[in-house]
Amino acid sequence: MFYKLSSTCQLSDIENELNAKFEYPNLYEPKAIVDGLKESNLPIITSVTYPELNFAIWGLLPEAYDDSWDAFQNFTNTLNTNIDDDHLNEEIYSQSLNERRCLIVVNGFFTSKLINGKLYTHHVHLSNHKPFCIAGIYNRISDGFLTCSLLVTNSGLEYSKVPNFGKQKPLILKKKDYRSWLNSDLELKDLRCLIKTHDRYDFLSHPIKENFYDNTIIFKRIVNSDNFYTMMKVSRN
Repeated sequence: MFYKLSSTCQLSDIENELNAKFEYPNLYEPKAIVDGLKESNLPIITSVTYPELNFAIWGLLPEAYDDSWDAFQNFTNTLNTNIDDDHLNEEIYSQSLNERRCLIVVNGFFTSKLINGKLYTHHVHLSNHKPFCIAGIYNRISDGFLTCSLLVTNSGLEYSKVPNFGKQKPLILKKKDYRSWLNSDLELKDLRCLIKTHDRYDFLSHPIKENFYDNTIIFKRIVNSDNFYTMMKVSRN
């Protein structure tokens, strides 16, 4: 499961890369670590407002939900949604996969690899830490706020270079597929071919020490540096 993301880009870098504008630019704040186990916001582009950038609370809540985020996430974790799962709870997901798709904007995520009996965390990103979009779904709760879940799918051989203890990967799309993913005239069944055959990015990955999570100032310096090997201990494969 993917519980931590990074979003260290400057606002202008995101807008320029995606040819989009934030509706409320003053709300954006670069974060070295976005912790999904806490109530956190993510920049998203919805199928309704493309190409406008909005914000959503990470962790999907049901449409018109009227209770606390904590209460719901303690009951069932909706940070990630497996798009290959044929038994998703209809009360939670309703029509979101068909009618409320979005793109979640980040510039890194984290995986783990088992090495000599220990799990090592890896930071995964593009060259120059450019922003990219993870496919997602969203709902609007009773107070008008958006909530979202990032979509994961089964990883294949093309993902084998990224250290990952699990069998899933975030569904990451390239620019040429954004309009199709956000097209409200298409249902999920119409997008299955895109999900299976979409172009993949070549990601870089670097192992990190867990205690870097506890010092976001140091960690922010690491994820914005290309000189990883002098800044942290590298685990051996």
